[in-house]
Amino acid sequence: MPRVTPQDTAALAALDAAALLAPADPDRALAADGPVGWLAAQVDADRARGSFGRWARSTVVDEHTGAPVLDPAVLGWLQDRAGMAREFPGTDAGLAHVYGYLLSTADTPWGRKRDRWTTPALALALGLDARHLLPWHRPDGRTLLERVSAVVVPLLRDPGTAPGGPVLVRDDPVPGTADALRTVVVRAQGVGGGALVYGSVGPDGVRPVTVFPVTASPRWLREVGALPPIPRYNVLTG
Repeated sequence: MPRVTPQDTAALAALDAAALLAPADPDRALAADGPVGWLAAQVDADRARGSFGRWARSTVVDEHTGAPVLDPAVLGWLQDRAGMAREFPGTDAGLAHVYGYLLSTADTPWGRKRDRWTTPALALALGLDARHLLPWHRPDGRTLLERVSAVVVPLLRDPGTAPGGPVLVRDDPVPGTADALRTVVVRAQGVGGGALVYGSVGPDGVRPVTVFPVTASPRWLREVGALPPIPRYNVLTG
């Protein structure tokens, strides 16, 4: 079983509490010297290193529920911290899907948005150590956004680099452009589930949108392969 430390349990409890308080008082809930100060520290580091702006754009309005998964005040706090203009519901996909989802309290048919970062399923499906994507865990000093980008960008650029090869790749053209929205599903050897990576690829490079764990069963793969070629996973195009 993946190792869960008492520190991880305490960190998750603090994150849950902060996510509940943040819509009413984000400055207090997310203070740099507070229980989840690691979040502000990582956003600050990503801002200083120019990590933002390398992902695509996304909306925080969920395509399945039709409701925002992140409170405007919380997104605004993140945008301020990242040095971005305040806007809602569109924003940088890295900011939303990595840091924003940590603070989402919305229920979805697949659980909470933050579960991909606070449970081991995604990391294991990507062939990583079970704790590698825990947001408060910085094994090599890199931020969560940097660790995620280091995995998903190469998979989008060249799906053949996936260990054992990808189990699904599809490119859906973006009308009026030379870009495509690429879906790559991978599954590490010996792992039951898989990971879906989604992003824009084209002449100007690769811009990730999201990554999350999936069942990757034969039936599920057939269904995903047969989906209509339309933008998905809350990406904004145009």
